[in-house]
Amino acid sequence: MLHTQLKLPTLSSIHGGKRSQTGRAPRSRLDRNRQANAAWRLQMPALCDAFLLWKEARSKGKENLACMAGTAFHVVGITLNGLISRLSVVQCEDEVANVSLLRIGFLGCSPQQPTTAVSLDCLELYHQIRRRKSSFSVQAMVKVLCTLHNKTYFQTFRDQFSIAFDAYLDILRHVQALVDQALGRDDVDWRMRHSCPPCNYKQENEPPLIPSRLDAMDGNSSLKRLDGAGSTDDRVFPSSYLIPHAEVEKYKDDVRLRPGTNLATEQNTASVGSPATLIESVCTDNWKAANTVSENTVKVFEQTGIFISACRHGIIQTLVEMRRSGELAKYGIATVNKILDTYGADGATGYDIGCSFNKTIAASSIAQKAAELKHTFVVNCFHGHAHNHQCQLRYLPLYLPGFGIEDLETCERVFSASNSVAPVIRHASHFHWLQFIDLHFNQWDADRYSDLSKFLYNNYKQALDIVNTLGPVVEELKASLEITDADFERWNQEESEYLARVSKEQPEDIEQAMYVEALQTLEAAHPAHFTSNGSLQRESHAQTKARAAQFRAAYSKLNLQMNAVADIECRMGIAERWKPSDESYRKANDFLTNRKFIRAVETLEGLVVQRLFELAKANVAGTGYKLRQHISKAITRRSSAICSALAKYNELAPLQSPPREPIEFSEIASYGWLGEFDLLKYSREDILHQPWASKANRTTATKYFKVARAREEITCLNVEVKRLHAWVDFEDAQFRSVIDALQNTNPPLSREVLRQYEQWHRINNAHRIRLTSIYELPGYTGEEWVSVGDERGVDIELSTTTVISPDEDDTLCDEANRLDTCFE
Repeated sequence: MLHTQLKLPTLSSIHGGKRSQTGRAPRSRLDRNRQANAAWRLQMPALCDAFLLWKEARSKGKENLACMAGTAFHVVGITLNGLISRLSVVQCEDEVANVSLLRIGFLGCSPQQPTTAVSLDCLELYHQIRRRKSSFSVQAMVKVLCTLHNKTYFQTFRDQFSIAFDAYLDILRHVQALVDQALGRDDVDWRMRHSCPPCNYKQENEPPLIPSRLDAMDGNSSLKRLDGAGSTDDRVFPSSYLIPHAEVEKYKDDVRLRPGTNLATEQNTASVGSPATLIESVCTDNWKAANTVSENTVKVFEQTGIFISACRHGIIQTLVEMRRSGELAKYGIATVNKILDTYGADGATGYDIGCSFNKTIAASSIAQKAAELKHTFVVNCFHGHAHNHQCQLRYLPLYLPGFGIEDLETCERVFSASNSVAPVIRHASHFHWLQFIDLHFNQWDADRYSDLSKFLYNNYKQALDIVNTLGPVVEELKASLEITDADFERWNQEESEYLARVSKEQPEDIEQAMYVEALQTLEAAHPAHFTSNGSLQRESHAQTKARAAQFRAAYSKLNLQMNAVADIECRMGIAERWKPSDESYRKANDFLTNRKFIRAVETLEGLVVQRLFELAKANVAGTGYKLRQHISKAITRRSSAICSALAKYNELAPLQSPPREPIEFSEIASYGWLGEFDLLKYSREDILHQPWASKANRTTATKYFKVARAREEITCLNVEVKRLHAWVDFEDAQFRSVIDALQNTNPPLSREVLRQYEQWHRINNAHRIRLTSIYELPGYTGEEWVSVGDERGVDIELSTTTVISPDEDDTLCDEANRLDTCFE
């Protein structure tokens, strides 16, 4: 049934050209916008009915449903082909003007007395362009139309088109709500529970997966919005992605600061709760610069970015708006709480600071829920290589069972695409800011759904290639090195314990090193001996004064250093000053030398990490020319700094016990080398005899873990392939059933469901072809699902192609290829 036709006000009753009883129109723009928005809401049910009727008639070859009798009015019509300066519209009795316009395929630019109307074809064209090219603004579309129709552009045209487009999107949302209701998809969490069939559409008798699903979450500061922008538009956009701000604020007092956030920003993040010392982690030092937000940014922007979560297949789950702050812990906690409530037990989430976020959750109000549901947090692959090696052994997916070959860098790929939205929403109202982010993510999810079978095929093929290529190599190396699979797991444990042990410095060692360093500084502070000789007598007066000043400065430094040494000796209870020949002096000096070496390695590591991030940023799509030039100069400076730090390292390396080999710049300028820095630091213990310190063994271990994860990926894909195939059959059957049920009761809605069925059926048939390609892969070990669908409507390319290759311009595949170096 269509919506019950309400007794809607006519043009004359709404406005009728008359002013209010006070004789004045609403004064402020905010009041006028509120009145217009209220009028749109009042007539929206009727507009939806008229829109569905028009679409049904058009499918039957009839596009004009104008009333045969009524009152005529005229508007300026905007179409793709030209302008209609006097478009005649017949308005039935008790019918609003926009319903009359929808009958003939137009939508007015005002809810009450439209003088201009835009064709639905024109609005739909811009709708599809905007979905696929998020940076194409309303202004750009209007300028294109003005050029096509040889008209001068005015801001008024842009405002009118924007009003009509907002109304059109609202109609589409209401129509989709009717379709979802008919399909039984109107539950508030339906999208999260069913948008990714390989993750969620579980089948009977399938083997259990641990983790049961893989997600990723992260924040992004590109999608900012200026404070006060669009203040005359107070509409609230209903996004199914958004976790309400009130829900997020429940967790503002759970922790003081997000791990890695600089304490200097405390005044900007007063909304976050308990002390950060509970969740400090060495790893997060590399992220401080990225996590802090300047005071000026907080003052200028109300929305400083977004925080999202997505499944491993790239489909968006949740969205949180970051308000006047950086990436605070409350955003991650609210996201995890939603994931736990929706998906249940045994999940795993990748996060750039997943190591310290474990402690954040443990100290939060959802700690018990997360523990009971056995939810785990890991560090995603690319970011993980900037963490210390001890953290990598515990949290990097490569070393964790059940994670397959997934890198969990999904959010970076999402942000690479969503950054294109930023330029057109920076000055938008909050309604438009969220509306266009939602529109972008809606299309993103549709594209990811279309690529699900391609994702499964490519991953299956990649996993088989790893097993077939590296598997025999690993077996050969194991035989030659006389090691077993158990050795690799044991080595990881031993290495983690070693790093934990040597990374702790005893207080007495530190004090002794400080004492020796003070003694060395005291020895160096002794001034040169000045004597009254002939050469001194012949110096000029100015030279004599300069020499006297130097002597006084040296003497002052000597006194200062003598006091420092005496203070340390008093504090340590040393009665007799140490000499270089003393055993205690030699041991403390060795420790001091090692500490200097560790600091040199840490400096080198930090510079390499910064350079890698700058290189990654320089290649991000949408980076402006000036910013790209700035980054290029920073990379050049960073390379020079790395060379200086590398020279310092090579100077200290031979002095270690055992001596360390010098390294070249080309060796450290890669992602995979970052994990080796920790082993470079700790040279005070002899680790050369440890099997896990051998380069050959470490290389073999990496290959072993890649093969192990690839075999797990195949097991997971066998489950996901079956889920997707079952879903496409179920969805097609569900659509057909609903279409038949609505055929007699609500033909216009039945026709809309049929249109969507044809769209999804075409995509599902493409999935069936690709899934068949997976079944035909040599080495496929899963169950072959017997499809109940047909393959009509599938492009002939798909049905005749046995190899599915990624598109050359596919951003996701490019990013995946780049990140694959992380596993090398």
